[in-house]
Amino acid sequence: MKQLIIFVIISLSYKIYFKGQYNMRKYLIFSSLMASCALFGAEETLKEIVVTGAASPTSNQSIETLVSKTKPLSVISEQQLQRSVGKSVLEMISQEPGVSMVNDGMDSGQPVIRGMSAGDYRVPTFVDGLRWKGRPVLEYTVFDPDQFERMEIVRGPASSLFGTDSFGGVVNLVSKRATGDVFGDFALSDTYLSSNFSSANRGIQSRVQLGLVGHGLDFLLGLNYRYGSDYKTPDVKVPNSDFKYKSFDLNTGYSWGDSHRIGLILRYNKTNRGMPGGSVPSPGAGNTAKGVPNKIVRQEPLWEKYAALNYHGEIFNNFELDTNVFARKIYTNLYIVPDKAKPAYVNNHVVGPEVVGSKVTGKYTLNNFTQTYGINMYYEKWDSTQQSVRGGPRKNTGIDQKQLNLGVFGLWEYDFENDASIDASLRYDWFKSTANLSSVDESLKSLYDGGTVKNNKLTWSLGGSYPLLDSLDIVVNVSSSFRNPTANEIAPIATLDGTTMNIPNSGLKPEKSLNYELGFRFENEFIKARITGFYSDYKDLILRNVRVADYMGKKTYQNQNVSKSNIKGIELDLAYNILSDLEFRTNVSYQRGKDKTNGTNLRTIMPLNGFVSLNYEPEFLSGSYIQYTGSWAARKSKIDEKQEREKAGYFVHNIYFGKSFGNIGFLRDFELNFAVENIFNKKYTIPLSWEDKDYPVSLTNPLLNPGRNFKVGFKASF
Repeated sequence: MKQLIIFVIISLSYKIYFKGQYNMRKYLIFSSLMASCALFGAEETLKEIVVTGAASPTSNQSIETLVSKTKPLSVISEQQLQRSVGKSVLEMISQEPGVSMVNDGMDSGQPVIRGMSAGDYRVPTFVDGLRWKGRPVLEYTVFDPDQFERMEIVRGPASSLFGTDSFGGVVNLVSKRATGDVFGDFALSDTYLSSNFSSANRGIQSRVQLGLVGHGLDFLLGLNYRYGSDYKTPDVKVPNSDFKYKSFDLNTGYSWGDSHRIGLILRYNKTNRGMPGGSVPSPGAGNTAKGVPNKIVRQEPLWEKYAALNYHGEIFNNFELDTNVFARKIYTNLYIVPDKAKPAYVNNHVVGPEVVGSKVTGKYTLNNFTQTYGINMYYEKWDSTQQSVRGGPRKNTGIDQKQLNLGVFGLWEYDFENDASIDASLRYDWFKSTANLSSVDESLKSLYDGGTVKNNKLTWSLGGSYPLLDSLDIVVNVSSSFRNPTANEIAPIATLDGTTMNIPNSGLKPEKSLNYELGFRFENEFIKARITGFYSDYKDLILRNVRVADYMGKKTYQNQNVSKSNIKGIELDLAYNILSDLEFRTNVSYQRGKDKTNGTNLRTIMPLNGFVSLNYEPEFLSGSYIQYTGSWAARKSKIDEKQEREKAGYFVHNIYFGKSFGNIGFLRDFELNFAVENIFNKKYTIPLSWEDKDYPVSLTNPLLNPGRNFKVGFKASF
């Protein structure tokens, strides 16, 4: 009976949080009832339990359980996050092999994995194993690294497990949750205060976290605040790079038995920030003849609401079930001043997307054979963007759009007695994209061909590993991948914009790729290393804004499948325990990308680059550490000469150190962390930062990175 009461309370909280937000509330209630049936069917199989200081059962938050052993996977631990002293989520994941970023200031940007960008919908983000469907150009603004206990990066295409967009890789962020004896008496858990200060932008990043566990309940509430003024480069400050971020996150649940938990996650955040560079406000477009930034683009504000209801448990011996339903809504007001010399401004009210979805995964293990089956869906709704000029009335500049995706998948893994393994996965996806033509001018409706487009696709993967020596394995992967066009790629609004217009393309086909990986994996007591070579052949890639025949006397553009491309490269990842308290880590990546249609180099390809770190935790100074890191890239000379310029290489040096002081008064586990980043005040830009060759080089074209940055932070439990 107690389980039923808890379930009803969580369901009501979920409904109240999103009251009035979704037309698909019936779907959420139905999915919740399905989860409820699974829970109480599972209760009949509970065995007698003896608990001694047990933590709550783990939920299937990690996608590591859905990635075959042969797939390259990087994991950033909570300790690494704590020692980063105020780095953003994007900065952390960009230190992994094969991963880079297009930055948009000190707090946001887009990840790029193996030449594929999240901004082009080719690197999806997951949170707790659930698809973070939305606006990838902006969404990394809403993530505070203090909200997460770990970060996972799957390198390489993974459509057969994670669906559309998984072209270059997948990023999964795992939320923090209260730990401790969840079946004992009520007690505080994971309750702390942390704060970091950065000198480059006089920035503050703080979190207050309150946790409680006991009698089957776990509760964790986090309050986050980030602030930064315009940041300094080795030359001058970058204007319009300030930000202010406020959010809360709640992760609570009820556990019974030794392996059953139902949980609720809520998030809300609000961000006000300037956008000095990146791919949204093309940084060259507003520059003066002398290269001075003269265009202002701001998020005033961006806010997001999110809720997820989940259940995880062992239904019977060797069978685990994970069920989830979730909902998300985003809104942004983009405040734009096209030219600071003229008294004009525009507000673009971007409503959406609103997303609801669900995912059910079952995993069965018997002897050496593991089978995983899943089904997932999402429904995405975009309202028409509205524009207001100089505070005037709002006018639609887009059309209402919807997209529905249903997918089923399976993963099969077998481990042989000699430590060899083989795995295979298969997935089928169905899509329906709909455009509401009521807002389209009658003279343009003939371009839309009905407003509804349906697609389906089957993807697969095969992989295996074989031990060559005691500590050395050879690893092979072959897979297919695809990306279904988004609703607004298929049917952009066909209204006039000055002397140009965009028209829809209902025949836009999914992007496809065939991918090959060959690598070696070595691991013993002291060394853990992996080297992977890869080759991906892409077909029907979508190029945006391709010039077509003029329509109604205007320059006309359309999204089209016109490009055949390939990307190949090699990645090395190495960790070496030189001494028991001294660890050396490094990774190196090299990629080449070609557009085979016209023979040009792809623009989103990093040159030879890498990361190196040396971490020392002396035994004679208990609770202390000192760490050196360096990020580097060679000169970028393989470029698309029509769009970009060559960029110089760089080597940026950083040092971090900290000390745990134990209990000080009412504070427990008091810890101080210090850092000096970009020690030698290097002037540099990330090679993938967007640059418009039609405009002069400036602070934001391409966007300069911060100069020398002193940081200090503390964390204390109470």
